[in-house]
Amino acid sequence: MNPLTPSDGASGFPGAPWAFRRAIARGEELKIPTWGMGDAVISLVGAIGLSLIVSLALMSQKIDPENGWGLIVAFSSPWLLLAGWPIIATIFKGNGPKLDLGLIAPRRHLRLGFAAGIGSLAAASLIALIVTRFIGPVSTTAGDIGVNQTGLVLVIFVLLALFGAPIVEEIAFRGLLYGALAKAHINEYLVVGITAIVFALFHFEPKRFVILFAIGMILGEVRRRTGSTSAAMVTHVVNNAPAAIYILVTALRN
Repeated sequence: MNPLTPSDGASGFPGAPWAFRRAIARGEELKIPTWGMGDAVISLVGAIGLSLIVSLALMSQKIDPENGWGLIVAFSSPWLLLAGWPIIATIFKGNGPKLDLGLIAPRRHLRLGFAAGIGSLAAASLIALIVTRFIGPVSTTAGDIGVNQTGLVLVIFVLLALFGAPIVEEIAFRGLLYGALAKAHINEYLVVGITAIVFALFHFEPKRFVILFAIGMILGEVRRRTGSTSAAMVTHVVNNAPAAIYILVTALRN
């Protein structure tokens, strides 16, 4: 890998410019990452394949992958590739996830992420109202399953939905995928759109596609403006918070 120098700025890798500029200013020796679209495909397609394998394995043992501890395993196991592969790829082919995926950010970026999270809730709610008028009520798969859980499983599932999913998904989509597209010098606005489409499709919820796409566009714009995946994580957590709270409250009432 070729070394980055102060004269390069962030030009050698446009995916996380703030993190790279900060590291170069501190005199850290950086290298141009060699991970790319192949690694993004491994992460996303691998996660889908692993999800299917785990669900089939659980069912073969007469364990319901949509209830109890089987749900926790089925829900979180794909994260081994969804977030695990980006971390491995950046460690061995770059400068590590903190720099390559933009996992560090100044407070102003995090504040922007929080504000964008509020905006994403408003946008998603408006779009949901419009979608409902045309195709009827729209619910989330996680919500439908989560409200049927109890005890410790319920608490863990809610925490995974509130914090785990946003962190893992942002590492995969606004981290590795966004970075891979940026490294290919694709127009930054097109990168935001592509990652939003892939993000929406990945959830396999056709009725919610437009809603998820809109949320993905906001998450991508946060990533574009800040160069920080962690800022997008904050946006995602804020966006997931009402649904996670709804799951917890509804399940406790049942």
